[in-house]
Order: sequence, then structure tokens, then C-alpha cells
Amino acid sequence: MTVTTPNSTGRPAESMQDSPDAKRPPPGPPPPWALEKFCTWLGRLPAAVGKWLDRLAGLKNPIGTVVRFFSSVWLGLLWLFLTAAYIAVGSGMPWVRSAFDVTSMEFFDAWPMVVLMVLLILTLTVVTFRRIPFTLYRLGVWTVHSGIITLVIGCFFYFGMKHEGMVRIFLHQKVDHYYDSTERALYIVNPENGRHVMMPMPKLPIFIKRAPGHDPLNYPISKSRLAKLNPAWSNAKVTVVGYYPYSQLEPYPFPRSGRGQPHNPAVAVNLNSGGVSSGAEWLVGNNPTARVTDSRAPFGIEYLYHPSARRQRDISTSFHGNNAIIVNIPKYHVRRVYVIKPNTPIKVKGTPYTLTPLAELSMPLRSRRYLGAVSPCYMINVDRKGANGDFHFQRASLFRYPTRTVDFIFQHGKRVLVPQKIDHNLHIRYLDARKEQFWIVEHKNGAFTLVHRAAGGKVTVQPIAVGGRIPVNIRGIPAEFVLQQTADLKFRPHLIPRSDRQPKVENIMGKCVLQLHIARPDRPVKSLYLQFQQFGLAGDLPPGKAELTHGEQAKFVFSQLQRPLPVSLKLIQCKELFYSGGDQFPRDFISKVKMSNLKTGRTRTAIIHLNHPAQADGLHLFQARFGRDPQTGHPFTVLGVGNTHGFYAMLTGVVMVIFGIGYAFYVKPVLLNIKKKQLADYAAGLQKTAA
Repeated sequence: MTVTTPNSTGRPAESMQDSPDAKRPPPGPPPPWALEKFCTWLGRLPAAVGKWLDRLAGLKNPIGTVVRFFSSVWLGLLWLFLTAAYIAVGSGMPWVRSAFDVTSMEFFDAWPMVVLMVLLILTLTVVTFRRIPFTLYRLGVWTVHSGIITLVIGCFFYFGMKHEGMVRIFLHQKVDHYYDSTERALYIVNPENGRHVMMPMPKLPIFIKRAPGHDPLNYPISKSRLAKLNPAWSNAKVTVVGYYPYSQLEPYPFPRSGRGQPHNPAVAVNLNSGGVSSGAEWLVGNNPTARVTDSRAPFGIEYLYHPSARRQRDISTSFHGNNAIIVNIPKYHVRRVYVIKPNTPIKVKGTPYTLTPLAELSMPLRSRRYLGAVSPCYMINVDRKGANGDFHFQRASLFRYPTRTVDFIFQHGKRVLVPQKIDHNLHIRYLDARKEQFWIVEHKNGAFTLVHRAAGGKVTVQPIAVGGRIPVNIRGIPAEFVLQQTADLKFRPHLIPRSDRQPKVENIMGKCVLQLHIARPDRPVKSLYLQFQQFGLAGDLPPGKAELTHGEQAKFVFSQLQRPLPVSLKLIQCKELFYSGGDQFPRDFISKVKMSNLKTGRTRTAIIHLNHPAQADGLHLFQARFGRDPQTGHPFTVLGVGNTHGFYAMLTGVVMVIFGIGYAFYVKPVLLNIKKKQLADYAAGLQKTAA
């Protein structure tokens, strides 16, 4: 017999333990996750702010109206749509920016964009605090809204504090400044001592024409600025009166005054053959490119204004052949004409020189005044015997511009250009008679002469008057040479046709003209037109010149505003890399620069190439392009300069938005499924216990 001990219910304890019908305590609800608890704890502050906004929204005064107005989700979507539309218009429709006369940076920093961003921030903030509790399952929405606000704040800093520009550095050159990409300035230079002043012009138009007689500008240059360069210049008055976008300087003919020499002497010539006219063409005497017309037609025409006696003698020399050279060696009292044939040596008797013509070439000129000019050229090997042995070099003798003749020497098996001729005792003039050649010569007494070298070398020289006609033969065909008129060309802005304009309006910066009025007590007002150039006083275009006092000229340059760099940059090495199999398309530009901090003096070397910028005290230096000086051939690199204030805030905002969207669409459903599973298990446990 088993003895049992009764419990408080009167039933045996053993039987109670062993009974299958014994009731167990119900299971507790699933405990919240640690992250869920943390979000709940962290959400107390947003909840308090939301309740405070709810109380404000319940007020009937204007404050309550404002809070209720910004509590609409649809209102936030409206601000987003309007902001996106504003950005799309500013980015995809550049003509809209030009209509408001602002750059892209100014457009995105203008008051409509600022107002839209402020309204968007207010709406997102109020809606988020009032309508969206901060919980683990709403974390994605909070992250998206916070990311948008962070992105907008970053845009405030980026567009409000952005600076961009460029700096050009020649090999082994040191610079400590760059040129702003949007702000422009006028530079005034005293050529006597090289001193200059810079006048910023922040209110200068960009896309809108301003001209005297229509809507003139009025930017007076203070007399104190002029006096810094030359005290006598303070008597002159210089005013910026015009701005011409989409324009470039082109010549306009004016009658010669008859007093003194013309500023830009020019003649209009014409060739008539069989009733067909070549059309009047202006030739400019002091412009190497514009004084020659040498097209594919079977003739060439050149205008020589007050040429030297030697030049007149050379073009008047006859010979029999298609190509010849005039060899002049004053040291040996030699001047001879030789008809040349390729690879046939010419021994210049009585001298130590042997000349071997190689081939006729077409040579483009690179020096600044001759940029764009092309001349027939003959390459000639020169051998000179001497007491110390033989000396060998090559000479490129130019037909059109004989003073630009250059020499080449050979070093380590490579041909090297010598900017100054290697032998100044030897003068070679190349004479091209493969086609008809005409020269209009204007003498110092105002008379004109027509020099005609027929194909084959025969020369005729005849006087010609303005309006005169001289019969000539062009390869046996009768023709008539006409000197129509003379003029003094002056340059004025000419509108670039719309079909020739660049698609982006920002490119207008390189195609605009500034007009100055220069007034002196002893002279009438004079207009000076300046074409924009990118790199200030070191630009590629010649500066404008004007007399501010009698006999003393000032130089004027219209360019970008010069800004200081926190470091000095010295270009140590630069090169361009091309794709394999072709030398026309570079794949990378590499610049090695030495950077010296102007405050601390610390120096370091940086290698800059495409997509790999360098940093210098908050500025980023990135590779923009590479080139060579057209006059000297020296290589240079162009570095872009810019700051990135607000960039990392924008990047953080974008990352937050992406994370929030990913969390809302991928993480939140997983968490909800897990929580639903736990709650389902809890509910099943309750049902089982109840049963």
C-alpha cells in the first residue's frame, strides 16, 4: 500500500503531477528585440516633438494654420515634384538659364531653388514628427526623409560656396593663382614697367547684349587705378560701355584719313577672267594671316605694306623653273639665284657651303602673330666646311614669310628645332613658281606696284592705281587684275550665326567681346574692343592697346578673375598617353607637380591624372587638358580647381535614401514576417492552453 500526502487541494501531490489533464500556466508574449527596445527608447524624443506639434496644430491662431498646412504628405510630394522640375529645366534647357542671364551654378543657387528646398525641409520635418512614429519598422521611412533633408542641406552649402576655375602651367613654371570659371575682370597693364591692375566685374552680363545707343553699360575705371600704373593716366577716362555675347571681332573697312599711317592698312583686289570675277577680297597689310590669299585656285595674292628694298628685290627676281632659291651670303659678297631640283646638291662657289634641296612642304606657323598662317616651304640640307671640321644642319626656307625661316640640328639621332637660326651669315629665300603669284606693293609715298610672277618664273612689274585694271595671263587664259579700293580696317563685334554656336550656353564665355570708351582731353572718344581670353595676361590673344597720354600706350585684357591658390604649383613633368594602335585619341594626361604650402612652406609632390585629383587645403586639383604653346612648342598642362563644400553631406544624404529604401522594401518585410511568426506561435500556445 502506498501512502500519499495530501496537498492544499485535498488531492494527492503525486496524482496531480502525473495527471495528463493538469493545467499549465499560459506562455508569455514574445519579448521585444534589443534593437526594437533601443528604437522605442530613442523614439521618445521624436514622440515628444510630435505631441508638441500636435498641440500647436490644434491652435486656431496663424501658428496652428501653418503647422496644419505643412502636415500634408501630398504637399511634400508637390515640393519634390517642383524641385525635380526646376532641376530638370535648369539642366536640360540651357536657354532658360540664358534668358535669366545666370550660369548653371547661379541658377541652382537662385531664390526659387532656395525657397523650394526650405519648403521641402519644413514639410518633411513636420510630417515625419507628427505622422510617423520612430520604431524599428518605420526606420526606413525615417532614414529616407532624413537623407532627403541631409541632401538638401548639402546642396545649400555646395551651390552657395562653390568655386571653380582653371590654371595653366608650363613645364618648369611656377604659379600661385588660378582663374575663376564665371567671374570676369579687366586687366590694365603699363608696358613700360610691366605693372598691372585687375578690375573685377561681378555684375557684367553673360548672355545679354549691352551696347552704346541701346542699353549701354557704365563701369568707370577709377582714376586711382590708372594713377597706380602711371600718374599721367589719371587725365584719361576709361569706361566699360558695351558687352557682346556670341560675338567675335571682325574687320570693317573705313576710308583712310590721309593723316599719318592707317592703323590696319588694307586693299580690296579682284581677278576677272572671261567675265567671271573672283570676288573682292580684303587683304590686311600688318596681319600675316590676312595679307595673303593662297587658295586652291591657280594663283596666290599677297599684299605687302611698305616692304624692305630687299624684299622687293627678291619678289622681282626672274628665273626659269618651278622652284628656285636666292642664296645671299654677305660675308662672301655672294647673291645668286639657283633653280632647284630635289636631292641635287648645289655647291655655292667661293663659299664653304653646299646646299642640297630635299622636298617642298606646306608648313603651318605656330608663333602668336602668325597663328593660322600656312606657307610653302623647302627643306634644304646645309653642309658647311670649316677649320674645325664640317657642320651640318637643315633649313626650312619659307616662301611667304622668309623672316620666319628656322633651322634644325641633329642631336643623338633626333632632329631638334632651333628657334633662332644656327647660321646668320647664310640667307636663303625660296621662290615658288609652280603657279601664278601676285604681289600688291604699297610704297611709303602711297604709290602701288603690281608684281606678277608667272608660272615658270618670269616676273613683270607694273605700277597700278586705285581703281586701275591691268591685263594678265593665268596659265595662258586672259584675265584682269583690279585694285578696287584701299581702307583702314577697324575691328568690331560680329554676331556668330546661331548654326555655328556651341550647344551649351556656358561656352559663350570664350566668345564674347567687351567695349571700352577711352576719352582724353585732347582727343575725341575712342572705342576699344577686347575679345575674351581665358588665362588673363598669359592668354593666347594679343592685348588691346590705346594711348592714355600722348605717346604712352596702355594694354587692356578682358579675361577671368584671378584668385590666389593656397599653394604654389610647379610643373615637373607632363605627358599624354594614347590608346594602343592610334595616336589621335589620348586616353590619359599625367601631370607631376610640386606643391609648396604658402603658409607653412611644406613641400610635397603629387601626380595628377584623369579621375585622380590632388588636394590642397580644401581645393581639389584635377587634370583638364594638355597642350603645347603654339609659338615655342613648350608643353603645358591645364588643371581644374574647385572646392567640394557640402559634397560629403550630399553623398551622405544619397546613401541614407538608398539605405532607407532598401530597408523599407527588403529588411522591413523580413522583420515583420519574423514578428508575425512569433505572434502566431504565441497565439497557438494560448489556444492550446485554453483547450
